[in-house]
Amino acid sequence: MKMTKFLLLAVALFAFSCSDDDEKASSSLENQALSLTESNSVIVAPSAMQASEDSYAQTAVSYISMANAMSGYLSYFKIPEGSVKSSNRITAANGRAQNTGDVVVYTWHDANSGYSVGYQISEASESYVFEIFIILPGETAWLKYFHAEEKKDRSEGFMNIYDIFGVEGDDTSVVWLAYSWGRSGDIFTFSVTDHSGDFNFKLAVNEKTKAGNIVYYFDSVKQFEMSWNSDGSGTWAYYDTEGNLEEEGSWDV
Repeated sequence: MKMTKFLLLAVALFAFSCSDDDEKASSSLENQALSLTESNSVIVAPSAMQASEDSYAQTAVSYISMANAMSGYLSYFKIPEGSVKSSNRITAANGRAQNTGDVVVYTWHDANSGYSVGYQISEASESYVFEIFIILPGETAWLKYFHAEEKKDRSEGFMNIYDIFGVEGDDTSVVWLAYSWGRSGDIFTFSVTDHSGDFNFKLAVNEKTKAGNIVYYFDSVKQFEMSWNSDGSGTWAYYDTEGNLEEEGSWDV
């Protein structure tokens, strides 16, 4: 059946309108970034605690450093010069990618590692979605490496890192590390869980005063807890395998 001139005109106008909307959506997505990429450190400890030689203070600092190790992963979300921008959605061989709505994709070749890298930004109803994909040397399929989502008001987010390098086996769809975070007033909370779910630690820090605390769990049982105030002095407590308080103490800086 032949389409009338009226319908042809309507289709043309609709296509033009969609194209204009797509450009606006694309421009909006380009300006979005995971909030944690805006700082060199996820969590900042009081300077006196960092300089302390007390073993418990240093244990607290070491766990903060583990949280800040996430910053190394976040470097993938920084688009290098020479990257290619497109709206060609990436499909991963090892997991479902965000597959609805508008998308902005940046791809580039990392000369140091030999990887092809894809960074994909899209939008869900209440959040932005940030995905990193990698093609390993000698391969042709994209593998999802990171999947991160953050609320549009930046009040909470999460990031999953997939085991594409076979650290725990051959299943590249396994989430090797899972990070989550939240903000409420000046309080920033952050947690890390490994692939088994046995290892988990949670941090809460006042971003203005730098006071905070860490709780470490193994197999869902609290193993120890540390808290510190704004000057870096703090307290610690160890628990037995059933979560009962075993020993406690404090340190000064």
